[in-house]
Amino acid sequence: MVRWLGLPLCAFLAACSGTEPGETSDADLDAAVDVATETSGDVGSPDTGDAVGDTVAPDTGPVAPPPVDGEKPGVDGKQPVSVPAKGEAVFRVETKPGEHLHFMLTFSPSSQPVVMKVERWTAGARKALGETDGGGGLRTLAVFDGDAAATFWVRVTSTTAFTGTLTITRTPFADGLTCASDCSHLLQLPLANDPAVDGYAHDGGTVFRYQFGRRDLLMLLRSAGRRMIAMKKLPFYPYDFSQWDGETPGNDVGAPRHASHQRGKDVDVSLYGSDGGSAWRSFCTTSSVDGGRACVNGTAKGLDARATARELAGFYEGGIVTMMFLDQELIELVRPAAAPLAKDGVIATSLVPLYSDGTHLQHWPNHDNHVHVRVSEAAKLVIGEEPVEPP
Repeated sequence: MVRWLGLPLCAFLAACSGTEPGETSDADLDAAVDVATETSGDVGSPDTGDAVGDTVAPDTGPVAPPPVDGEKPGVDGKQPVSVPAKGEAVFRVETKPGEHLHFMLTFSPSSQPVVMKVERWTAGARKALGETDGGGGLRTLAVFDGDAAATFWVRVTSTTAFTGTLTITRTPFADGLTCASDCSHLLQLPLANDPAVDGYAHDGGTVFRYQFGRRDLLMLLRSAGRRMIAMKKLPFYPYDFSQWDGETPGNDVGAPRHASHQRGKDVDVSLYGSDGGSAWRSFCTTSSVDGGRACVNGTAKGLDARATARELAGFYEGGIVTMMFLDQELIELVRPAAAPLAKDGVIATSLVPLYSDGTHLQHWPNHDNHVHVRVSEAAKLVIGEEPVEPP
Protein backbone atom coordinates (compact mmCIF):
# COMPACT_ATOMS: atom_id res chain seq x y z
CA MET A 1 0.00 0.00 0.00
CA VAL A 2 1.19 3.52 -0.71
CA ARG A 3 -0.18 6.84 0.32
CA TRP A 4 0.13 10.48 -0.68
CA LEU A 5 -0.06 12.65 2.40
CA GLY A 6 -1.81 15.94 1.84
CA LEU A 7 -4.90 18.10 2.00
CA PRO A 8 -7.87 17.27 -0.22
CA LEU A 9 -7.13 18.60 -3.68
CA CYS A 10 -10.36 20.60 -3.58
CA ALA A 11 -8.53 22.83 -1.11
CA PHE A 12 -6.09 23.81 -3.86
CA LEU A 13 -8.04 24.92 -6.90
CA ALA A 14 -11.28 26.61 -7.91
CA ALA A 15 -12.23 23.57 -10.02
CA CYS A 16 -14.01 22.15 -6.99
CA SER A 17 -16.23 25.20 -6.62
CA GLY A 18 -18.58 24.20 -9.40
CA THR A 19 -17.59 27.18 -11.57
CA GLU A 20 -16.09 26.57 -15.00
CA PRO A 21 -12.39 27.56 -15.03
CA GLY A 22 -11.31 29.84 -17.85
CA GLU A 23 -8.87 28.92 -20.55
CA THR A 24 -5.96 30.83 -21.98
CA SER A 25 -3.90 31.13 -25.13
CA ASP A 26 -0.60 29.32 -25.68
CA ALA A 27 1.31 32.52 -24.89
CA ASP A 28 -0.53 32.91 -21.60
CA LEU A 29 -0.02 29.22 -20.85
CA ASP A 30 3.70 29.52 -21.46
CA ALA A 31 3.89 32.48 -19.07
CA ALA A 32 1.87 30.67 -16.43
CA VAL A 33 4.01 27.56 -16.75
CA ASP A 34 7.15 29.65 -16.38
CA VAL A 35 5.77 31.14 -13.17
CA ALA A 36 4.80 27.71 -11.85
CA THR A 37 8.27 26.39 -12.63
CA GLU A 38 10.03 29.31 -11.00
CA THR A 39 7.92 29.19 -7.83
CA SER A 40 7.93 25.42 -7.43
CA GLY A 41 8.49 24.78 -3.74
CA ASP A 42 8.23 28.45 -2.75
CA VAL A 43 7.20 29.17 0.80
CA GLY A 44 3.57 30.18 1.10
CA SER A 45 2.19 27.66 -1.39
CA PRO A 46 -0.68 25.46 -0.11
CA ASP A 47 0.25 22.73 2.32
CA THR A 48 0.95 19.31 0.83
CA GLY A 49 0.76 17.49 4.12
CA ASP A 50 0.43 17.76 7.85
CA ALA A 51 3.14 19.39 9.92
CA VAL A 52 5.39 16.80 11.52
CA GLY A 53 6.18 17.14 15.20
CA ASP A 54 5.47 20.04 17.53
CA THR A 55 8.31 22.35 16.56
CA VAL A 56 7.55 25.13 14.09
CA ALA A 57 10.57 27.35 13.43
CA PRO A 58 10.65 30.79 11.82
CA ASP A 59 10.05 30.65 8.09
CA THR A 60 13.47 30.20 6.45
CA GLY A 61 12.37 29.09 3.00
CA PRO A 62 12.81 25.50 1.82
CA VAL A 63 16.12 25.12 3.71
CA ALA A 64 15.64 24.11 7.35
CA PRO A 65 17.51 25.45 10.40
CA PRO A 66 20.41 23.41 11.83
CA PRO A 67 19.68 19.75 12.64
CA VAL A 68 18.00 18.74 15.87
CA ASP A 69 18.88 15.84 18.15
CA GLY A 70 18.12 12.44 16.69
CA GLU A 71 18.69 13.33 13.05
CA LYS A 72 21.44 11.65 11.10
CA PRO A 73 23.01 13.32 8.07
CA GLY A 74 22.13 11.38 4.94
CA VAL A 75 25.23 10.75 2.83
CA ASP A 76 25.45 9.96 -0.87
CA GLY A 77 25.64 6.25 -1.56
CA LYS A 78 24.92 3.49 0.93
CA GLN A 79 24.45 3.82 4.67
CA PRO A 80 23.24 1.34 7.29
CA VAL A 81 19.82 1.74 8.88
CA SER A 82 18.98 0.28 12.27
CA VAL A 83 15.58 0.66 13.91
CA PRO A 84 14.47 -0.84 17.25
CA ALA A 85 11.04 -2.41 17.51
CA LYS A 86 8.40 0.35 17.21
CA GLY A 87 11.22 2.85 16.74
CA GLU A 88 12.50 5.00 13.89
CA ALA A 89 15.60 6.29 12.15
CA VAL A 90 15.64 9.78 10.62
CA PHE A 91 18.06 10.96 7.94
CA ARG A 92 18.32 14.62 6.95
CA VAL A 93 19.32 15.40 3.37
CA GLU A 94 20.18 18.79 1.86
CA THR A 95 19.68 19.26 -1.87
CA LYS A 96 21.23 21.67 -4.31
CA PRO A 97 19.31 23.29 -7.18
CA GLY A 98 18.72 20.95 -10.09
CA GLU A 99 19.17 17.68 -8.19
CA HIS A 100 16.87 14.68 -8.40
CA LEU A 101 17.27 12.64 -5.21
CA HIS A 102 16.37 8.98 -5.10
CA PHE A 103 16.00 7.16 -1.78
CA MET A 104 16.04 3.36 -1.89
CA LEU A 105 15.81 1.26 1.25
CA THR A 106 16.76 -2.41 0.86
CA PHE A 107 16.52 -5.15 3.45
CA SER A 108 16.30 -8.87 4.16
CA PRO A 109 14.18 -10.79 4.95
CA SER A 110 11.96 -9.06 2.43
CA SER A 111 8.71 -9.34 4.40
CA GLN A 112 9.66 -7.00 7.25
CA PRO A 113 6.94 -4.40 8.14
CA VAL A 114 8.94 -1.32 7.19
CA VAL A 115 7.54 2.12 6.33
CA MET A 116 9.64 4.79 4.62
CA LYS A 117 8.40 8.38 4.66
CA VAL A 118 9.77 11.55 3.08
CA GLU A 119 9.26 15.03 4.54
CA ARG A 120 10.19 18.47 3.21
CA TRP A 121 10.85 21.75 4.99
CA THR A 122 7.99 24.03 3.96
CA ALA A 123 6.77 27.28 5.54
CA GLY A 124 8.67 26.80 8.75
CA ALA A 125 7.77 23.16 9.44
CA ARG A 126 8.42 19.63 8.22
CA LYS A 127 5.70 18.55 5.79
CA ALA A 128 5.00 14.94 4.84
CA LEU A 129 5.19 14.36 1.07
CA GLY A 130 4.58 10.63 0.86
CA GLU A 131 5.20 7.22 2.33
CA THR A 132 5.44 3.62 1.18
CA ASP A 133 5.14 0.26 2.90
CA GLY A 134 5.00 -1.89 -0.24
CA GLY A 135 7.62 -3.92 -2.08
CA GLY A 136 9.45 -7.10 -1.16
CA GLY A 137 12.79 -6.12 0.33
CA LEU A 138 12.73 -2.52 -0.83
CA ARG A 139 11.11 0.88 -0.39
CA THR A 140 11.71 3.67 -2.90
CA LEU A 141 10.80 7.38 -3.09
CA ALA A 142 12.26 10.40 -4.91
CA VAL A 143 12.23 14.20 -4.61
CA PHE A 144 13.15 17.22 -6.72
CA ASP A 145 13.09 20.93 -5.92
CA GLY A 146 13.89 22.64 -9.20
CA ASP A 147 15.94 25.81 -8.87
CA ALA A 148 15.89 25.90 -5.07
CA ALA A 149 18.07 24.30 -2.43
CA ALA A 150 15.91 22.39 0.02
CA THR A 151 15.89 20.16 3.08
CA PHE A 152 14.27 16.73 3.13
CA TRP A 153 14.04 13.97 5.69
CA VAL A 154 13.82 10.22 5.19
CA ARG A 155 12.02 8.59 8.13
CA VAL A 156 12.16 4.80 8.53
CA THR A 157 9.84 3.07 11.02
CA SER A 158 9.14 -0.55 11.83
CA THR A 159 6.99 -2.44 14.31
CA THR A 160 9.79 -5.01 14.69
CA ALA A 161 13.53 -4.57 15.06
CA PHE A 162 14.94 -3.78 11.63
CA THR A 163 18.25 -3.40 9.83
CA GLY A 164 18.75 -2.43 6.22
CA THR A 165 20.60 -0.18 3.81
CA LEU A 166 19.54 3.26 2.60
CA THR A 167 21.03 4.33 -0.72
CA ILE A 168 20.87 8.01 -1.69
CA THR A 169 21.49 8.84 -5.35
CA ARG A 170 21.75 12.36 -6.78
CA THR A 171 21.13 12.89 -10.49
CA PRO A 172 21.12 16.21 -12.36
CA PHE A 173 17.58 16.99 -13.52
CA ALA A 174 15.81 19.99 -14.99
CA ASP A 175 12.23 20.69 -15.95
CA GLY A 176 11.37 21.42 -19.55
CA LEU A 177 9.25 20.26 -22.44
CA THR A 178 12.04 18.42 -24.25
CA CYS A 179 15.13 16.49 -23.22
CA ALA A 180 18.59 17.35 -24.57
CA SER A 181 20.76 14.50 -23.26
CA ASP A 182 20.73 11.29 -21.22
CA CYS A 183 17.07 11.02 -22.17
CA SER A 184 16.70 7.26 -21.61
CA HIS A 185 18.00 7.45 -18.03
CA LEU A 186 15.50 5.72 -15.71
CA LEU A 187 14.38 7.92 -12.81
CA GLN A 188 11.59 7.73 -10.28
CA LEU A 189 8.86 10.36 -10.62
CA PRO A 190 9.52 12.84 -7.79
CA LEU A 191 6.89 13.28 -5.10
CA ALA A 192 4.90 16.42 -5.77
CA ASN A 193 6.09 19.19 -3.45
CA ASP A 194 2.79 20.95 -4.14
CA PRO A 195 0.27 19.28 -6.50
CA ALA A 196 -1.26 22.69 -7.25
CA VAL A 197 2.08 23.73 -8.76
CA ASP A 198 3.55 20.45 -10.00
CA GLY A 199 0.32 19.41 -11.71
CA TYR A 200 0.19 15.79 -10.57
CA ALA A 201 -0.66 13.98 -7.36
CA HIS A 202 -0.66 10.55 -5.77
CA ASP A 203 -3.44 8.60 -4.11
CA GLY A 204 -4.18 5.14 -2.73
CA GLY A 205 -3.79 3.58 -6.18
CA THR A 206 -0.20 4.76 -6.60
CA VAL A 207 2.54 2.15 -6.34
CA PHE A 208 5.75 4.12 -5.99
CA ARG A 209 8.09 1.28 -6.97
CA TYR A 210 6.25 1.26 -10.32
CA GLN A 211 6.84 4.97 -11.01
CA PHE A 212 10.14 4.83 -12.89
CA GLY A 213 10.28 6.44 -16.33
CA ARG A 214 12.73 7.68 -18.89
CA ARG A 215 14.06 11.16 -18.17
CA ASP A 216 12.28 12.56 -21.24
CA LEU A 217 8.94 11.02 -20.20
CA LEU A 218 9.22 12.43 -16.67
CA MET A 219 9.99 15.87 -18.10
CA LEU A 220 7.05 15.59 -20.48
CA LEU A 221 4.62 14.51 -17.77
CA ARG A 222 5.69 17.30 -15.44
CA SER A 223 5.30 19.82 -18.26
CA ALA A 224 1.84 18.48 -19.12
CA GLY A 225 0.83 18.72 -15.47
CA ARG A 226 1.87 22.35 -15.23
CA ARG A 227 -0.10 23.07 -18.40
CA MET A 228 -3.25 21.79 -16.75
CA ILE A 229 -2.59 23.87 -13.62
CA ALA A 230 -2.18 26.93 -15.86
CA MET A 231 -5.72 26.23 -17.11
CA LYS A 232 -7.01 26.18 -13.52
CA LYS A 233 -7.53 22.42 -13.67
CA LEU A 234 -6.86 19.93 -10.92
CA PRO A 235 -3.65 17.88 -10.92
CA PHE A 236 -3.95 14.53 -12.71
CA TYR A 237 -2.89 11.16 -11.29
CA PRO A 238 -0.10 9.19 -12.99
CA TYR A 239 -0.03 5.52 -12.06
CA ASP A 240 2.24 2.90 -13.62
CA PHE A 241 5.40 3.75 -15.52
CA SER A 242 7.90 0.86 -15.13
CA GLN A 243 9.31 -0.93 -12.11
CA TRP A 244 12.47 0.40 -10.47
CA ASP A 245 14.47 -2.08 -12.58
CA GLY A 246 12.79 -1.09 -15.87
CA GLU A 247 10.64 -4.21 -16.01
CA THR A 248 6.86 -4.39 -16.40
CA PRO A 249 5.06 -3.39 -13.17
CA GLY A 250 3.95 -6.49 -11.29
CA ASN A 251 6.84 -8.67 -12.47
CA ASP A 252 8.32 -8.38 -9.00
CA VAL A 253 5.35 -10.29 -7.53
CA GLY A 254 4.85 -12.64 -10.47
CA ALA A 255 1.72 -10.85 -11.71
CA PRO A 256 2.50 -8.42 -14.57
CA ARG A 257 -0.04 -5.59 -14.75
CA HIS A 258 0.63 -4.80 -18.43
CA ALA A 259 1.99 -6.28 -21.64
CA SER A 260 4.44 -3.40 -22.06
CA HIS A 261 5.64 -0.62 -19.68
CA GLN A 262 9.27 -1.71 -19.94
CA ARG A 263 12.28 0.62 -19.86
CA GLY A 264 10.23 3.59 -18.70
CA LYS A 265 8.64 4.44 -22.06
CA ASP A 266 4.99 4.19 -20.94
CA VAL A 267 2.76 5.82 -18.35
CA ASP A 268 -0.93 5.58 -17.46
CA VAL A 269 -2.61 8.88 -16.53
CA SER A 270 -6.08 9.71 -15.22
CA LEU A 271 -8.64 11.68 -17.26
CA TYR A 272 -10.80 14.72 -16.47
CA GLY A 273 -14.48 14.47 -15.60
CA SER A 274 -17.21 17.01 -16.32
CA ASP A 275 -17.42 17.50 -12.54
CA GLY A 276 -13.89 18.95 -12.60
CA GLY A 277 -12.39 15.90 -10.91
CA SER A 278 -9.32 14.08 -12.16
CA ALA A 279 -9.38 10.91 -10.06
CA TRP A 280 -9.29 7.50 -11.71
CA ARG A 281 -12.79 6.25 -12.61
CA SER A 282 -14.53 4.69 -15.61
CA PHE A 283 -16.37 7.04 -17.97
CA CYS A 284 -18.74 4.47 -19.47
CA THR A 285 -20.54 1.18 -18.94
CA THR A 286 -18.15 -1.63 -19.85
CA SER A 287 -18.56 -5.17 -21.07
CA SER A 288 -16.12 -8.04 -21.47
CA VAL A 289 -14.30 -8.23 -24.80
CA ASP A 290 -11.29 -10.08 -26.14
CA GLY A 291 -8.36 -8.67 -24.17
CA GLY A 292 -10.33 -7.29 -21.23
CA ARG A 293 -13.15 -4.75 -21.18
CA ALA A 294 -14.45 -1.99 -23.42
CA CYS A 295 -17.11 0.70 -23.31
CA VAL A 296 -20.55 -0.31 -24.50
CA ASN A 297 -21.52 1.80 -27.50
CA GLY A 298 -23.31 4.97 -26.51
CA THR A 299 -22.67 4.72 -22.78
CA ALA A 300 -19.81 7.24 -22.44
CA LYS A 301 -20.73 9.70 -19.71
CA GLY A 302 -19.12 12.29 -17.46
CA LEU A 303 -15.91 12.91 -19.43
CA ASP A 304 -14.71 16.49 -19.85
CA ALA A 305 -13.64 16.05 -23.46
CA ARG A 306 -12.16 19.54 -23.80
CA ALA A 307 -10.01 19.25 -20.68
CA THR A 308 -8.92 15.74 -21.64
CA ALA A 309 -8.05 16.88 -25.16
CA ARG A 310 -5.89 19.65 -23.64
CA GLU A 311 -4.29 17.11 -21.32
CA LEU A 312 -3.32 14.94 -24.31
CA ALA A 313 -1.96 17.99 -26.13
CA GLY A 314 0.42 18.56 -23.23
CA PHE A 315 2.05 15.24 -24.13
CA TYR A 316 1.89 15.71 -27.90
CA GLU A 317 3.69 19.04 -27.57
CA GLY A 318 6.94 17.28 -26.71
CA GLY A 319 7.18 15.67 -30.14
CA ILE A 320 8.19 12.24 -28.80
CA VAL A 321 4.83 10.51 -28.29
CA THR A 322 4.44 7.57 -30.68
CA MET A 323 0.91 6.62 -29.63
CA MET A 324 -1.73 6.88 -26.94
CA PHE A 325 -4.34 4.28 -26.06
CA LEU A 326 -7.91 5.17 -25.07
CA ASP A 327 -11.28 3.46 -25.43
CA GLN A 328 -12.94 4.18 -28.79
CA GLU A 329 -16.07 5.60 -27.15
CA LEU A 330 -13.93 8.18 -25.35
CA ILE A 331 -11.86 8.88 -28.47
CA GLU A 332 -15.10 9.82 -30.23
CA LEU A 333 -15.63 12.53 -27.59
CA VAL A 334 -12.05 13.78 -27.34
CA ARG A 335 -11.25 13.96 -31.08
CA PRO A 336 -13.76 16.71 -31.99
CA ALA A 337 -12.63 18.80 -29.00
CA ALA A 338 -9.16 19.37 -30.49
CA ALA A 339 -10.09 21.74 -33.32
CA PRO A 340 -12.01 24.19 -31.08
CA LEU A 341 -9.02 24.27 -28.73
CA ALA A 342 -6.79 25.22 -31.64
CA LYS A 343 -9.29 27.82 -32.87
CA ASP A 344 -9.27 29.40 -29.41
CA GLY A 345 -5.47 29.48 -29.37
CA VAL A 346 -5.20 26.99 -26.52
CA ILE A 347 -3.24 24.38 -28.49
CA ALA A 348 -1.20 24.55 -31.69
CA THR A 349 -3.12 23.86 -34.91
CA SER A 350 -0.39 21.39 -35.91
CA LEU A 351 -1.49 19.08 -33.10
CA VAL A 352 -5.07 18.64 -34.28
CA PRO A 353 -4.35 15.88 -36.85
CA LEU A 354 -2.74 13.75 -34.14
CA TYR A 355 -6.16 13.12 -32.61
CA SER A 356 -7.52 11.49 -35.77
CA ASP A 357 -4.60 9.87 -37.64
CA GLY A 358 -5.33 6.50 -36.03
CA THR A 359 -1.80 6.16 -34.69
CA HIS A 360 -1.29 8.83 -32.07
CA LEU A 361 -4.66 8.07 -30.47
CA GLN A 362 -6.04 4.58 -30.89
CA HIS A 363 -8.39 2.13 -29.24
CA TRP A 364 -7.31 -0.64 -26.90
CA PRO A 365 -9.34 -2.55 -24.30
CA ASN A 366 -9.12 -1.56 -20.62
CA HIS A 367 -8.71 2.17 -21.30
CA ASP A 368 -12.10 3.45 -20.16
CA ASN A 369 -10.61 5.09 -17.06
CA HIS A 370 -7.20 6.40 -18.18
CA VAL A 371 -5.02 7.21 -21.16
CA HIS A 372 -1.83 5.27 -21.87
CA VAL A 373 1.01 7.50 -23.15
CA ARG A 374 4.02 6.01 -24.94
CA VAL A 375 7.17 7.83 -26.04
CA SER A 376 9.75 6.82 -28.60
CA GLU A 377 12.93 5.02 -27.60
CA ALA A 378 14.61 6.03 -30.86
CA ALA A 379 17.08 8.88 -31.11
CA LYS A 380 14.79 10.39 -33.75
CA LEU A 381 11.08 9.63 -33.87
CA VAL A 382 9.76 8.44 -37.23
CA ILE A 383 6.04 7.70 -37.14
CA GLY A 384 5.16 4.33 -38.64
CA GLU A 385 8.56 2.77 -38.03
CA GLU A 386 7.84 1.80 -34.42
CA PRO A 387 5.57 -1.25 -34.10
CA VAL A 388 2.33 -1.11 -32.15
CA GLU A 389 3.05 -2.94 -28.92
CA PRO A 390 0.10 -3.94 -26.71
CA PRO A 391 -0.12 -1.70 -23.66
